[in-house]
Amino acid sequence: MTDTHRITVVRIFDATPDELYAAWTDLPTMRRWFGHVVEADVRIGGRYRVENPGPEGKIFAHEGHYVILDPGKRIRQTFAYVGTGADEASGYADEYIDIAFREISPGRTEMTLVNAWSGKAMSPPETEGVDEGWRLWLDQLARALSGPDVIALY
Repeated sequence: MTDTHRITVVRIFDATPDELYAAWTDLPTMRRWFGHVVEADVRIGGRYRVENPGPEGKIFAHEGHYVILDPGKRIRQTFAYVGTGADEASGYADEYIDIAFREISPGRTEMTLVNAWSGKAMSPPETEGVDEGWRLWLDQLARALSGPDVIALY
């Protein structure tokens, strides 16, 4: 995969690298923060789908497959916005997310998320929207790690 565009978000969590890795790969935990409907076959080549309801009945759906699964260290997965059908697909080619975990002290981990793609560039408002979307998703992740409540994105 080659990429020409990327958005990077770095965040520190009060969690171990293994806990963060599980949050991205354990289906019940994923459902607490990543999406209301999550299907995931967590293995190299396995597929996943995440759906979240948006305003006016719109469905924000993303899907892809797992490329790298290195427990407690790194995850890479393709990542494509598919909306409610192919007519709403993003048009960004070879999009993926790469998530790396680095323990900075016991029980605290720096997570670096890179969302990259090739093809057309995003406009500044689109880039800001994607960055804000990841920040909101990672806020959900932080809340999910701190308690058992179900988290609603919208």
